[in-house]
Amino acid sequence: MRSRNGNFPFLFTSFTLITTLCVGADNYYIGYRFTAKNTQAINETLSISKAMQPCTFHINSPLIIFKRNLDETLESVLKREQTQFLEFAATGELRVKSNDTFSASQSQTLNSLTIPTRCYAVEFNDESVTITATK
Repeated sequence: MRSRNGNFPFLFTSFTLITTLCVGADNYYIGYRFTAKNTQAINETLSISKAMQPCTFHINSPLIIFKRNLDETLESVLKREQTQFLEFAATGELRVKSNDTFSASQSQTLNSLTIPTRCYAVEFNDESVTITATK
């Protein structure tokens, strides 16, 4: 049924989604670091750990949804969908560090790309995983 201003169904579904994400979701700290020396990858780390306390949550926090096979862990989903997750996470904060050294015989470049560890609300469903950025 529609309200006079026509927004009740939308507001109700939005409120339900937000409540589900806040209450029914687990919280995980996820971070990423990629290091390359002279344009050759030398280290790549995606760190995932379950949070001991609930993280603060914004009403308008961005979220992303991935398909999930039955009993698939968060780590395997993120490794499979790594590119999409990193693009999503990089919208919050992304750090790039470059260190160049030059000598008479050679030059070396060490580049590091870091997405700082941040708390995410993660809700597991039968066929999907919803990841919401928190504060």
